[in-house]
Amino acid sequence: MRKIITASIIMALFAIAANANITTGNTETATQYFNVGNPIKFEGTDYYFAWSSRPYDFYMLQEYLPEGETFEHYNQMFTASVMFVGDAPMKADKAVELKIAELEEVKKTDPMCNYLAYENNGDYLLDFIVSKSDDKGKLEFVEVDIHYYRDIEINGIKAVYLLFYSCRAYGDDIKPFLKSLPDKRDKWYEDITSLKIMPEFKFKK
Repeated sequence: MRKIITASIIMALFAIAANANITTGNTETATQYFNVGNPIKFEGTDYYFAWSSRPYDFYMLQEYLPEGETFEHYNQMFTASVMFVGDAPMKADKAVELKIAELEEVKKTDPMCNYLAYENNGDYLLDFIVSKSDDKGKLEFVEVDIHYYRDIEINGIKAVYLLFYSCRAYGDDIKPFLKSLPDKRDKWYEDITSLKIMPEFKFKK
C-alpha cells in the first residue's frame, strides 16, 4: 500500500528534526542515508557522522559531531535532514512557521528563549536560543541553533532540506558565550548559507 504523506505527519517530523540533539546514538548502528560529506567542515571545524534517523521512508536525518564530543555534553554539532514532500502542502517557509510556533511555546517556560528569522533569496534562516536549568533554577547550559531551510528537488521530487548548526555553553562559560554572540552571528549566517553541500542518494526513491 502506498504511504500517504500528510501535513500532520510532516509537522511532527519537523518537530523531531528541530529537537534531534536530545537523542543519542552511535556510529556502529547508524546508517548514512545520504551523502553530504564526512566530515562536514564548518567554521574551521570537522564534524563527523555520529547518528541518523529514518522514521519514515520520506524523512532522513543525520547528525555530526567533532572528534571527542558526545551528544550528552556537546559543545558543537551539525545536522542535515531531508524530507521528501511530494505534493504535500509543505515548503521551507512553512517549516520555519512551525518551528517559530514551537519556540513561542518554549518561551512560556524558558526565559532565555528567543529567536530571529530571515528570508535569504527564497531560503530561510532561523536563529534561536534555548536553555536548560536545574531544579533550583540555576542554568545548566545555553544553546544557540542556526537553522537553514531550503526548498530543493532530488530526481524531480520536491523536498525540504535543513542544515543546522548547534553550539552550547555550560556553567561558568555561559556568560562570556552570551557576550560573544553579537560578534559571531553574521559569520555563522554567511558560512551556513554559503555551504556547497547537497544531499546525494545512492538508492532509488
